[in-house]
Amino acid sequence: MKQYYDMKAQHPDALLLFRVGDFYETFGQDAIECSKVLGITLTARNNGGDKTELAGFPYHSLDLYLPRLVRGGFRVAICEQLEKPSKEKKIVKRGVTEVVTPGVATTDKLLTHKENNYLAAIHLASKKQIGVSFLDLSTGEFIVSEGPAEVIEKLLQSYQPQELLFARPKKEHINDWLGDQYYSYALDDWIFMSDYARETLLKQFQTTSLKGFGVEELEAAQVAAGAILYYLELTGKGSPAHIQSISRIQSEQFVWLDRFTIQNLELIRPLHPQGVAVVDILDETISPMGARLLKKWVVFPLSSKSAIEARHDIVDAFGANPDFADLIRAQIHQIGDIERLASKAALGRINPREAGQLNFALSALVPIDTALAKHDLAALRQLGDRINICSELTAFLSNMLADDLPVQLSKGAVIKSGADQELDEYRSIIKNAESLLAELQQKEAAETTITNLKIGFNNVFGYYFEVTNKYKNQGLVPEHWVRKQTLTGSERYISEDLKVLETKILSARGNIETREAALFDQVVTTIQDYVQPILINGRQ
Repeated sequence: MKQYYDMKAQHPDALLLFRVGDFYETFGQDAIECSKVLGITLTARNNGGDKTELAGFPYHSLDLYLPRLVRGGFRVAICEQLEKPSKEKKIVKRGVTEVVTPGVATTDKLLTHKENNYLAAIHLASKKQIGVSFLDLSTGEFIVSEGPAEVIEKLLQSYQPQELLFARPKKEHINDWLGDQYYSYALDDWIFMSDYARETLLKQFQTTSLKGFGVEELEAAQVAAGAILYYLELTGKGSPAHIQSISRIQSEQFVWLDRFTIQNLELIRPLHPQGVAVVDILDETISPMGARLLKKWVVFPLSSKSAIEARHDIVDAFGANPDFADLIRAQIHQIGDIERLASKAALGRINPREAGQLNFALSALVPIDTALAKHDLAALRQLGDRINICSELTAFLSNMLADDLPVQLSKGAVIKSGADQELDEYRSIIKNAESLLAELQQKEAAETTITNLKIGFNNVFGYYFEVTNKYKNQGLVPEHWVRKQTLTGSERYISEDLKVLETKILSARGNIETREAALFDQVVTTIQDYVQPILINGRQ
């Protein structure tokens, strides 16, 4: 409980999920709130005479309960066990590994695949100059702008951020201006200092200037962007490798639609519960990236005639060649959400099955690349030139990853046989040891004449012989067997031979888990080296 209170003191404004063995526990007021939102049982425990409210759920149900808590308006701090429990350690080391809020969500169950998930920050430099930044952590898109209040209001309406950051002293002003339209969070005033923001951005992008991004003169926007990067550190996201650029919203390229126009024309959301928004009527996209892009096109219509005609030319090219269109459509359908897969890899949170899907997605790009390279329209050939099929990465992933991949690394069978000699040796031991278990069972059954002798396993005392009461009562159990458990119809025993074999098997199993984890880390690290070209592919 001391550990818990220390962690809670570090995150007083978050609901703390405290990992205890196979459960996430909440205590006190957190437990009361948690039980209400999740509909789980509220109990209590006695801590030195004081009753403390308690509510918890199994760790494997996190993906089920976490979205409910975040959608319920809670910031959720996840406190994990940072080392494996052992007999020597009475209390394991724990630490908060992540704070989940609506704006920094990356798990699929907290995201809508056809919508961006923007975290926004605003900096009120003056009444007429306000900086704004938007980051979608799940795709790596990072954009900024600045201007008077009506411009910022329009951008907020268009991008619909899931969370809005601002300086704590400006809270009253923000409330008067925007009300409760957005889930918001106040940060310390010093975070919104120009020097700090610029230094943070230069460090993130590893540059000496912001001129190459076109934001060098946008000081208020830089401050807002710096606040977002600070918030990523605060919530345990670090300095994500996929955020390697920032761009200015080119408002002069678009027809100006103020927030009332967007709202009254029902471009993104209907005014009535039974209504249908314009974007939902238009959306015939077959990829999440396409759906998200279409939504931006609807609220930012082009003002340049030549740019509009260029889009029309591409549409006409597909219409004039149905076979070409069908090929591209079929391949895009296989790609899935390659942007978010790349971002998960950059954050180190891609699971084995997703790594396999990423490999499949990159392979699906090859026919697209080939078809675009042969097309008569220069714009489509140029689009193809920007595609990088990452052939070295796909070769590496195909050699490393098994064909039928689990979601969880702990399930095993992630690395393909033949990919690593050391892993193959451990697997061979297991395979042979299983046959040795069968041989030992047959040998002992023959010697004891216990014809239905079975070998089982549990986590309490490992492998055991199970003897039914019929044979036990006949006195057929050898004296050198040690009784470990009595059941209604049988008893369980261990022997020295069985323990020796168990040690061999369990050590090999532990080595397999360790080696597979290390090899999958190599897989993730290798994918991270290709994050930028993969993201560029997703944005074509």
